[in-house]
Amino acid sequence: IRPAKPATYSGRYTESPQLAALVKAGKLPPVEERLPEHPYVVPHDWVKPGKYGGSMQWVCSDQSDWSTTHLITESMYGPAFLRFLKDSREVGPGIVESWEVSEDQKTWTFHFRKGLKWSDGQPFTTDDVMFWWNDIVHVPELNQSPPQILKSGKGTVARLDAADKYTLHVTYDAPTPLTAILAAIGVGGGFGQTPKHYLRQFHIKYNKKLDPKKWASNFNAKLDWATVVGYPVLTGWMLKEYRKGRYSTWVRNPYYYAIDRWGNQLPFMDSITQTNIQDPQVMRLQIQQGKFDYVHGAYIGLTLADVSTIKSTQSKNQLGILYWDSGSGTASMYFFNHDYHDPKYRKLFRTPKFLQALSHAYDRKTAQKVIYFNTGDPTTGTFSPKTIEYDVGQQGEAVYERWRDVYLEYDPSKAKQMLDELGLKDTNGDGFREFPDGSKLQITLDYGAPGTQEHVRKDELLAKNWRAVGINAKPNPVNSTSAEDLWESGKRMMKTDWEVGDGPSHLVAPWWLLPMEGARWAPLEGVYFAYIGTSKQHAERNVDPYKRHPPRIGPDDKEFSEPVGKLWKLYNQTTTEPDFMKRTRAVWDMIKIHMSDGPFFSGTVANYPQLELVRRGMANVPTRDDLYLHGMVNTWAHPTPAVYDPECWYWENPSQHS
Repeated sequence: IRPAKPATYSGRYTESPQLAALVKAGKLPPVEERLPEHPYVVPHDWVKPGKYGGSMQWVCSDQSDWSTTHLITESMYGPAFLRFLKDSREVGPGIVESWEVSEDQKTWTFHFRKGLKWSDGQPFTTDDVMFWWNDIVHVPELNQSPPQILKSGKGTVARLDAADKYTLHVTYDAPTPLTAILAAIGVGGGFGQTPKHYLRQFHIKYNKKLDPKKWASNFNAKLDWATVVGYPVLTGWMLKEYRKGRYSTWVRNPYYYAIDRWGNQLPFMDSITQTNIQDPQVMRLQIQQGKFDYVHGAYIGLTLADVSTIKSTQSKNQLGILYWDSGSGTASMYFFNHDYHDPKYRKLFRTPKFLQALSHAYDRKTAQKVIYFNTGDPTTGTFSPKTIEYDVGQQGEAVYERWRDVYLEYDPSKAKQMLDELGLKDTNGDGFREFPDGSKLQITLDYGAPGTQEHVRKDELLAKNWRAVGINAKPNPVNSTSAEDLWESGKRMMKTDWEVGDGPSHLVAPWWLLPMEGARWAPLEGVYFAYIGTSKQHAERNVDPYKRHPPRIGPDDKEFSEPVGKLWKLYNQTTTEPDFMKRTRAVWDMIKIHMSDGPFFSGTVANYPQLELVRRGMANVPTRDDLYLHGMVNTWAHPTPAVYDPECWYWENPSQHS
């Protein structure tokens, strides 16, 4: 992943007439004083000079409040230290204008843009970063942990030093070659984007009048810039109004630090409103009626099954359809709980032949046809096919193809034979297999209720396929709130409504490659990994792993599995290895373990298209062919559409979209 050569601009700046009027009235400084010395210049080839004005109506559908707020923040890359470009094949500047790394790759130096300002006009400096570090992360009452980017491969927390107002040194005790990539992940882009001048009023160190018992919880509530009106931001738009579970409205930030190649300060649009239509069918109806200007299908469960209806109502909805690549490695998937509490099932879920037999029993070609309309590539399940470790000559491509195809073949006869060899046979004549001791064997395919059509239809097909080879399986909707606690304690046997879309490197988002937290295929071992190096690592050693607080399994426990130990060892080698090819070979070795001892997760198809609906008359939204790798929508590390700078989108006739 290459450093990008920044785009530059020299000349006069242009601003929104809305802001120019405020300047003329003496309510805002001139645009030259609001921008940093060197603004960020949007470099995309498809961008043309835009027009100011108008508003965008966006939509989400979520019974929780998360989509109303945080999904729209995934569309604004402003806070990022660094930014992914060319679909993650390059890393360029963000609020950090330039950076260097020492020869031993232990010390990184970040140079922030001089003159960068928060949305209220106050300067952004290293004081804000050090406030976050010293007064938030290192205050126990606030329960904030150092992010992954500030931990070395040894698990040791880095040291932060501010050389001056615009220079930050980050020093590790081991080489950290992935720091620049980690600084571009998501919209947070690293660490420390907290306005000290605003937050200090809620911090007991700076405001002694606060209640010592309540200040910490109140302070944490104020940290969420997606819900707190008045919170100074570095994004193109700032929150104006928020109604929980209903909508959020964002208006232009007059101090946004980005321009286009012609010197126009961004954003072009005056505002965005994100509306949460909690009933998915009502949301679809309103899309058909033309009530929204931009619809990011990945956020709201739109699938290719919706295309025909959208097309049939285009005269009313005025929406064009773009098909950006999902970049998914699995599409709808399933994975068993490697740490299931029942020893008999746990042994079965850790038996490679069982996992492989069920993969061979899955008719992915039919799933590809009926769910994904013959798009994507059938796959056993991998990371995103656009991940960098597959893009290393013929060898990298061969590793991807082997993993994709290893247990892909649909062969019910082979699956039956493998299950027979495990002693799983129908001993009571009910048509379903029992355990070798004659006890009942039943699989529940858990998915979050109510579930999208993509996952529900896949689970119905999967249950049908498995029942055909004698495995009694049935889909099972679960309440997502309580289900996660059950999963992490080993009391749910599988999940069936996720996908793997992670990239752009296996090592940037490695949680599918090895257990390192509690949400994925080996939750109790993942929780243990998260506690390595802390006081809890060896606590409760003599307590049953399933009764620990929280439940966790480590190398000293008999329940600990050998493949997890091998994966951890290989991963630990990569975290301090400065040589790219040595890190890549270690990743390939971890993939070999997935093939020999897994599959630990199983997919359907890779890289199916995602729908992007764009109202006619909206310009600067890239087409699939505009994008370097045709898109990477489903990769959370590569925040979409933030990476394509919605701040430069504009209306050809702004007055029609006020």
